[in-house]
Amino acid sequence: MTAVGYLRGERAEVIVCRGSALSYPRHNHVSTLTVGLVLEGAVELATDQGKKLCRENGLFAFPPYVPHGLKARAPYTLVSLCVSKELMARGGPGEARVAAAALLRRALGQPEAEKRLLEGLSALSGERDRREGPLAGLRARLEAEPELPCSLEDMAALVCMSKYHLVRAFRREAGLTPHQFQLQNRVRKGQRLLGGPATVAEAAAAAGFCDQSHFDRHFKRLVGLTPADYKRSCGALPSLKAGPG
Repeated sequence: MTAVGYLRGERAEVIVCRGSALSYPRHNHVSTLTVGLVLEGAVELATDQGKKLCRENGLFAFPPYVPHGLKARAPYTLVSLCVSKELMARGGPGEARVAAAALLRRALGQPEAEKRLLEGLSALSGERDRREGPLAGLRARLEAEPELPCSLEDMAALVCMSKYHLVRAFRREAGLTPHQFQLQNRVRKGQRLLGGPATVAEAAAAAGFCDQSHFDRHFKRLVGLTPADYKRSCGALPSLKAGPG
């Protein structure tokens, strides 16, 4: 049975999925460096460069904005470390590594797994942001305030492009259409709110969804859990004692 838990620190997060069969559609991690370590089972990662099977002890890493999907190929146990680009820029790789190491110790208590995840983070620290481009301002707006009404027509007017040109250019830069990117950021905002005292209804409204059912549907598709299940899983990491260390 799938068990998922989330542990947040300052601009960093550890996610543990144990015995999972969850798959995730194409998405990206905005302003976030992401490293994953498969402890058991197998997952298939799909990127613009093709598909890659990641088995037990396999490590993967994505800089910000790189689109990818994940498909379960066998029930898997996966640990993911997510560190904000802001933390990396503010204190450099050293400070980010210290913050990530402290969070991993709280979450896992598995030195070898922690070491490999930190090595993956260090390798990412030298990557430049490959998604900077002429639409960076629009992306930043949709990240910072995804809840604000902003139709495709509004977005096109902001960047002085036709709607059709905007969709093509945005997909080239971010790997997603503007609407997909906006929805993803609304869900991410909902996640942040649910990690605090907000109720599901409050998070749905604050993240810009017209009703809770709309929020529930998009949240479950992207996160793999309902908003209520996600809220219960925050700070409650499943034990990995039965898995490899």
